Amino acid sequence: MIKILLIILMISTFNEAQNVDSTYNTLHQSENILRFADYLFCEADYLRAASEYMRLDETNRNETIIFKIALSLATIGHYEEATKLFEQIEQNSPYYQSSRLEIMKNYFLKGNYSGLRKEFPLDDNSISQNKIPEVKLLCITYLKDNEKIPPFKDFAKQFDFSEQEEIRTLYQMKVNPPSKNPLVASILSAIIPGAGKFYTGEISDGILAFVTTGLFSFLAYDNLKANHNFRGGLFSGLAVMFYAGNIYGSYASAQIFNAQIKYEFNLSIDSFLKSKNYFIPQYDFCK
Repeated sequence: MIKILLIILMISTFNEAQNVDSTYNTLHQSENILRFADYLFCEADYLRAASEYMRLDETNRNETIIFKIALSLATIGHYEEATKLFEQIEQNSPYYQSSRLEIMKNYFLKGNYSGLRKEFPLDDNSISQNKIPEVKLLCITYLKDNEKIPPFKDFAKQFDFSEQEEIRTLYQMKVNPPSKNPLVASILSAIIPGAGKFYTGEISDGILAFVTTGLFSFLAYDNLKANHNFRGGLFSGLAVMFYAGNIYGSYASAQIFNAQIKYEFNLSIDSFLKSKNYFIPQYDFCK
């Protein structure tokens, strides 16, 4: 009987020791995972950092970890997943305001400007609070799409004094873009070959179009006048071909010019926002 009790006691002690050891290993493993994930995050290896953070059991994920996972996913372009995690941050959390701004940033980077304005509408209270990040980013959306932009006075007052010059330039480029009318370019080239290219700033192409069309027209006229009908017809065909191509080319040149202006304009907006970090405060997770 005593031997049986001793065996039971030994088994019980062994199991308890195993449980304690298992608990220690689990805690130790979680600490290592978190330490490695933080290292990857600070090294800007956001894909692997997010993967490591998500290895942690949900019970071991505090709001800081959830925020870091969402931030990592957003940085690598997984906006939908990131937004869902940002939305888990509760209103009484110190990360709530930053999460709200990050969600707005995700909408913006996806190009869903109307959705952003719908999800975060400007009310009288927010408009009265000039220069807050939410209002600034909402104002910038009007530079990106075709919605009617607010008057400059109302638009500009939402930005800091140091931002006024850039905002004025961007606003003027939006309201009065230096674009070219493709129809005007075509008409000009129809009247004077190459004039449409001059209009769109392609001077060398304009000169080439004028000289080529003029040369073949002269050769056609000269050969027909000399009764060289075959050569006259050949040069006439070439002259018409270059003339028509010059008109079409001028139309296309104006379209390309406008596309380039739009591209550079969007690049200027993106550069401005990146320099301001989308009006989101910098995070100090990697001291």
